[in-house]
Amino acid sequence: MDDKGFIFTVDAALALIVVIVLTATITAYTLLPYYQGEDHQHLEALADSILETMEQSGQLRTDAVYYSSGDASLIAKANADLNSTLGTLVPSGIAYRITMTSGNSYVVQNTTGNRNLLSSNDIATKVKVISGPQEGWVGRAYYKIEQVQFEDQTDNAVTTLWNFHNWLQNFNPWNNGLDDYKYWGSGSSAKNIAFYVPSNGTINGAKFLIGCSDDVSKNPSPYGANFILNGNQVNHNILSSNFGNYIYSGSSRYMYNYMGNITSSELYSGTNNFYVKFTADSTNKLPWFSIIGNYTTSMQVPIGITTSKFLFPDIAGVGKPKGSTSVQYDLNTGVITYPAGRTISWNDIKNQNSKDIDTSTPFTLTDIPSDTSTGSAVASVSTVYLPPGTRLFDAFTVINPYGGVDRAIVQVKNSYGWQTIFTSFGSYTDRNDGGYGNLPGIINIAPYLTAGSNTVRVIIWDDVSNSDYDLVGLTNCYSKITYSQLPIRWDTFAFTSHQYSSVTTQSQNFNIDTEAQEALLFVGAGLDTRSIKVTVKSQSSSTTTTLYDGPVPYYLNLGDLDAAQTNHIITKINANGSYSLIPGKYTLGVTVTPGTAYESGDFGGSGSSTPVSTNTIANPEIFSGTRISVIYPKFLSSIWVDSFASNPTDAKTIAANNLTNTLRSYGYTVDTSQIKTEAIYTGNVPNSIPVRLELWKQ
Repeated sequence: MDDKGFIFTVDAALALIVVIVLTATITAYTLLPYYQGEDHQHLEALADSILETMEQSGQLRTDAVYYSSGDASLIAKANADLNSTLGTLVPSGIAYRITMTSGNSYVVQNTTGNRNLLSSNDIATKVKVISGPQEGWVGRAYYKIEQVQFEDQTDNAVTTLWNFHNWLQNFNPWNNGLDDYKYWGSGSSAKNIAFYVPSNGTINGAKFLIGCSDDVSKNPSPYGANFILNGNQVNHNILSSNFGNYIYSGSSRYMYNYMGNITSSELYSGTNNFYVKFTADSTNKLPWFSIIGNYTTSMQVPIGITTSKFLFPDIAGVGKPKGSTSVQYDLNTGVITYPAGRTISWNDIKNQNSKDIDTSTPFTLTDIPSDTSTGSAVASVSTVYLPPGTRLFDAFTVINPYGGVDRAIVQVKNSYGWQTIFTSFGSYTDRNDGGYGNLPGIINIAPYLTAGSNTVRVIIWDDVSNSDYDLVGLTNCYSKITYSQLPIRWDTFAFTSHQYSSVTTQSQNFNIDTEAQEALLFVGAGLDTRSIKVTVKSQSSSTTTTLYDGPVPYYLNLGDLDAAQTNHIITKINANGSYSLIPGKYTLGVTVTPGTAYESGDFGGSGSSTPVSTNTIANPEIFSGTRISVIYPKFLSSIWVDSFASNPTDAKTIAANNLTNTLRSYGYTVDTSQIKTEAIYTGNVPNSIPVRLELWKQ
């Protein structure tokens, strides 16, 4: 009995040990930051960038000197410095706590909001150990700029104005070819398809791409086509001979591509119209059509703002698997080459620690979680450099696809590795066929960038069904970042990327604080978007005002639009006729209405069927490139610079000179009499000073 009882006891103990080990493993696994989702990774990247900025500026070392002094007034100054800087660097809606151990531990925090540190279940923590300053004197020079000066900043934008990504044969009445219905517009008669060039800009020109295809068994040749733009019947009459050689000979068809230029005089600022008339009897099929516009916009930004643009290499072609020949197509020259085919699996590049891939030639993308799982793909990358010690305000990637492109992936590699920030499939779509036609024009990349070099990778592909490998391409894609070394405040509130099954409204909360200067909405909607509607309401009121209802703009000045309304929500009209923004919490609604499915090549609805009626509406998409920016005219703290020297006089002089040079490099006229300086001995500062920053959503 005793032996038997002892054996049972051992069994129970062993089982208990297994349970404890499994529980501990699960607990440790769930607490790993990597598995806590995108929000946690964003907070980690933000915390890392904030500490890097504060260390580069010298603030962490200077405040450590103040804390180590034991002087109550200097400790209070360090607290004010950290609160002021973090109030500028940490976005609205995020709480912070920074702990600096310099002799004693000093804590500065902002825990206002609905959740504090103890009740939050998602806290990102970054620790940086800074070296103590050399023994001697730290000098600090600071300068109070009461009003930030604004200036016009121009932006040259290249965006896809319209894209048809399918085969016209998939839509009634063209499903039997183009013989009887010669107009892509209506069918048997001409009907305009509208697209929009942003009206708050200068048109530089555009180009259009038209592709055709026919079955090999029918002795194929390209059809003739007349592209009628804004009623112009002459300039773009494309003969069969203009198409040149075929791009790809598949198992059952030839494909051709033609690129034409559009002059600025042919385009209107605002709404434009076009249709295509096919001028040769043929069973040819229209596989793609794109209009890519080039225009210049201008907006007011604070002096000291730097904008950098990073280009992606153009690439186009037909991706075939390893063992078959791919096709590479040069959009500008029409030259066709045939690199070796290759295959890349989505499973190999979706993880954070995935390797870089060769993006120089087309390839077959496999293991895609969609209805086809295989794609004829191209990819392109750009390196985005964010200088250390700067404040990042805005960052986005513009994607201009063409050809038979059906879906896309966008990834960013920062100091933590690769992160997938957009896919056409999964949670980014309501469609049951894997996000068909979910093609972003503009994607917000700001939350994913860290100081130094970052890589942005864009992958697009055509769904391959029945060995139907189509041409896809990327042209004039770029990433753009806006940043500064000065403590300018610029808050960004981005929408969420999603494809909807029907017209819907997505809302985004945003804050306007005291002395805000500008409230802007940048728009990044689907390439098939016909119009958008923008509304605004105070979160403390049910009253809603429609600010805009019309074609897709590049950006909207929300203050100007609200001031022009009868019922003002975010603005107060002053006695002299100007307006000021009202501090408060608001909700902006954006409703996206797409065109009909046959105009864009989208099947529409929640799935696909062939052929599709011309009355079917395409799927609406909103992307994270749709974002609200609130810009402030005043700095929240003095501009200051520090330096070290063997005596206090030199330390203060060097700091003042460095500050003057910094401000002048940003275009400011400096009144040197307003520069204040101070110095403090650094001999009592520890050699190593740990700094711990914690961030969490309120």
